[in-house]
Amino acid sequence: MICLIIVTTASVAIDKSEKAANKLLDKVRKDLASLSADFEQYEIDANAHQTEKTTGNVWLKAPNQFKWEYIKPAPQLIMANGKQVWIYDEDLEQVTIKQQNSKQNPIYVLLNKELTEKNYTVSLLKNDKDDKDRLQWIKMLPNKPSDEVKVVWLGVKDKKISVLKLQNQLDNIVIFEFNNVKRNPKLAEDFFTFTVPKGIDVIRDTAEVGEF
Repeated sequence: MICLIIVTTASVAIDKSEKAANKLLDKVRKDLASLSADFEQYEIDANAHQTEKTTGNVWLKAPNQFKWEYIKPAPQLIMANGKQVWIYDEDLEQVTIKQQNSKQNPIYVLLNKELTEKNYTVSLLKNDKDDKDRLQWIKMLPNKPSDEVKVVWLGVKDKKISVLKLQNQLDNIVIFEFNNVKRNPKLAEDFFTFTVPKGIDVIRDTAEVGEF
């Protein structure tokens, strides 16, 4: 009987945590059709070594369009229009085009409730008293094994995503820190369509499973 009580209590706690996480995500997504932000990105490996930071701008539009523009230290553009993805490396003078077919990409989590609930199990973590930024953290575990995503954490403040952390299968953690987050910026109809510049090499990736 004691064992049954313990299991039931744990189950209730997990259920409450999941409901709390989904409730917080609903607040983040409420009346949200698009957003823009500045970002800093860096990676911490399993030995706690940190890579150089990259900076840039990001735009997202529900349900699955996005544009990541890296500015420093090297320019690069990643853009998706809902059907395909362009990865433009200015220094290499080439663009890779691939099908947009990964539903577990954490980018979609920010705007797409349906994909979140279908592909992830979420939970709300206890607040860290030492966290100076006073973030609320949501932990997300993929429902199906993924070569790219092991764990995702979202740091929320004032109903906005401030930090996104992604742990891969090598236990490296990629961190995105967002600033100047704007809700529902006005974006042109063709904002997420990429036109290949003249003289640029085009590589078409026909793999059925991609990182986007």
